[in-house]
Amino acid sequence: MSSEGNGKVAFAIGAARENIRLIQTWATERDLEALKADTLVRYAIERAFIAIASSIRDIPADLLAEHRIPAGIIAGFRNALAHTYDDTLDERVILTIRVDLPALDAALSAMAAALKR
Repeated sequence: MSSEGNGKVAFAIGAARENIRLIQTWATERDLEALKADTLVRYAIERAFIAIASSIRDIPADLLAEHRIPAGIIAGFRNALAHTYDDTLDERVILTIRVDLPALDAALSAMAAALKR
């Protein structure tokens, strides 16, 4: 990959990781009921998930596959948030925050480190 391509990928990784950090910050001290009750934070979290999916689209598919990042699932989750607000299960959002985001952040961190080599 060219240095320009690496720069674009590095930027996308950084943007995705920043949105992961924001979601984790906003959700850290909130349980499911607190997230349901706080519409401002819930909206911010949903927008950050959408931004993560947008960043993932800027990473080449072979690189995503190499690091086992499920781009299709991320895009599907983004679509559910963007198009079916009331139908998205709150439990799925909180589970994604608690389980999937740390794994995604670790994979993106490894990808960023590999790009630097």
